[in-house]
Amino acid sequence: MKIALLTMTFNNNYGGYLQAYSLMESLKKLGHEPELLFVQLQNNDFKSSIKKYLKKYVLGYLKPKWNYERYQNTIEKNTNYFSDTYILPKTKPIYNKNDFLQYEDKYNAYIIGSDQVWRPTMYKYIDEAFFGFVKNKNATLLSYAASFGLDTWEYTDEQTNRFKEQLKRFRAISVREDSGIHLCKRYFESEVEHVLDPTMLLSIEEYRNIIVKENEPKSKGELLTYILDETEEKIYLKELISKELDLKIFAVNVKSKDPEEKLEDRIYSTVTSWLRGFDDAKYIVTDSFHGCVFSILFNKPFIVYGNKRRGMSRFDSLLKMFDLEDRLVVTKEDITIDKIKKEIDWIEVNKKLKKYINDSIEYLKTNLKSEI
Repeated sequence: MKIALLTMTFNNNYGGYLQAYSLMESLKKLGHEPELLFVQLQNNDFKSSIKKYLKKYVLGYLKPKWNYERYQNTIEKNTNYFSDTYILPKTKPIYNKNDFLQYEDKYNAYIIGSDQVWRPTMYKYIDEAFFGFVKNKNATLLSYAASFGLDTWEYTDEQTNRFKEQLKRFRAISVREDSGIHLCKRYFESEVEHVLDPTMLLSIEEYRNIIVKENEPKSKGELLTYILDETEEKIYLKELISKELDLKIFAVNVKSKDPEEKLEDRIYSTVTSWLRGFDDAKYIVTDSFHGCVFSILFNKPFIVYGNKRRGMSRFDSLLKMFDLEDRLVVTKEDITIDKIKKEIDWIEVNKKLKKYINDSIEYLKTNLKSEI
């Protein structure tokens, strides 16, 4: 089948790049021809841009924004390289709702997922995420590991009713979190399956192959910290682990997002150096969902600091699947030496992972057949 894949805009999010890459690779291995609907954040309408800049100029924000956009290609050169080299094929950039219309009947199947594509406060093209733009009535529509991000409902009544009707066109619906099952049943009155985040469909050997291909150098430490939102509590956690386990801290984040900082500190590291960080680490501290995912994939002891602002249901569901709820902390009081040093039964974790992979691949196989 020729398949269109719609997912989150990348926006220099390592997990975003890797979930798109992994799902496309998994579909290729099943004999399909996926193509990414390449949604871009920036608006290429000149008049709209002028209005936006004038507004920001009046508010005094023009300089930092301009400073970022002036050097954007340099700042994003490494993440763009991964997208241009590994996430292929993809369409020309999609900048607005009208751009979707040229793909309304081009494919045999359309898949929405993964990540928080069904979170209306986070995904700009929430209408398109339910494939309202697809005119081909014979096309197969699917969700794969779509996520609401939260266990609460953010849709308006109008959106709920409209998307409930659009979901009736879907051959099958799957979500990434167990809370998504309950939300779909309650508000969309739809039957739903629970599947793995697509990054977990590939083996660590497949990830190591691209690390080797890109000749990534060894990481400069043993305690990997991948923190999206730095706080005093998270600093305390990583310094405590470093001291207790005698491990040198290293990070795989961009050093600074401040447009006033020097340019070299604002350049995002390569996606494969991010992967190598997980492969090299002896222990991991993260507040990222995909940081948690790759800790599990690479069988590394870890502590995840729950990131409430970005959505807790993702962490709860993932850790529950592998009986790893005790790896989660949400306050400084949750942090104990016993929790840090507790060993993980990786044999049992990997046994569960194998079953989940088989079930998730079977979902794709079954629902992407030409006839059912």
